Amino acid sequence: MSDSDGKKTLGLRGGPRSGQVKQSFSHGRTKNVVVETKRKRVVVPKPGAPTAGAGAAAAAGAASDPSKRPAGISDAEMERRLKALAAAKATEAEEAKRREAEEKEREAERQRRREEAEAKEREERERQEALKAKEEEDARKKREAEEAKAREKAAAPASSP
Repeated sequence: MSDSDGKKTLGLRGGPRSGQVKQSFSHGRTKNVVVETKRKRVVVPKPGAPTAGAGAAAAAGAASDPSKRPAGISDAEMERRLKALAAAKATEAEEAKRREAEEKEREAERQRRREEAEAKEREERERQEALKAKEEEDARKKREAEEAKAREKAAAPASSP
């Protein structure tokens, strides 16, 4: 039997680089195979075409120009994707605002607790100072009373002879 057996070989018709390769199998049989490689197409942008910009302008341009879209995407699909992208950005912005508000709220709560603790500490210090002042006043009065008694006793024997 011949290699062709009346069947055509598979390949890209009229490709720029074609050649034949011997395919060898493990049990010693070989087969000639036609191999064609296709060069990658290089796209040169037209001088009048705008370059891809950032944001909605580029997305709108991609939606209207089929050559700038990903392969196999219709206008409706591109529109849905753009809407989903816009919704995701809006959700992300909303989430960032919510997180920022929560952080401010937590900071305000921490500040309030800190102020309460300082107020309690100040109140406790004032109470301790008041107790200490009262004790000192009581001790001073007691000492003055004892001194007055001692003066009375000292004055009483001197006046009795």
